[in-house]
Amino acid sequence: MNNSILQDLERHRLTLFDDLSSLNQAQLNYSKKGWSIKEILYHTWLVEESSEKYIRTKTKFPETILKIKCSTYLRLFLVKLFLQLGLKAKAPMATQLFPKEINLKELNNKWATSRRSFDSLITELKEKKLNNKAVFRHPLIGRININLTLAFFEFHFKHHQKQINTLKKQVQDF
Repeated sequence: MNNSILQDLERHRLTLFDDLSSLNQAQLNYSKKGWSIKEILYHTWLVEESSEKYIRTKTKFPETILKIKCSTYLRLFLVKLFLQLGLKAKAPMATQLFPKEINLKELNNKWATSRRSFDSLITELKEKKLNNKAVFRHPLIGRININLTLAFFEFHFKHHQKQINTLKKQVQDF
């Protein structure tokens, strides 16, 4: 991977999957209230995957892509702070739909593939001189460029990693 943020995210993802390898299916599927570990992982992957699909579709029509507004940076900061404080935001419905069975190995492979694909997307956007344009529309932050999209991926992953670590502590005695 060429992008350093994406490289860091990939290292964190691999470490997380490695940490979870000691858990059994009951532990991975446990959910007292909210999502299970598997569902959190699936949601986090799906957000990244869906974002890439959106960006690839949006960039087919570069004349429609706007510049980002200065207020976007403030909204990004506020959303990041909001999540760091442990507050929750309602995820878009499309990212809350989970298959009945989530195979962790398959998800791990899909995620690795989508990260490589996203890395190539970043290169393509730079070549097309679209890397500073508002190529993605986040529901809370608004229109953001690829760098802010990566920043969102980073704090979104960390937010859900905290949830997974909390759940992991709860299920250790199962």
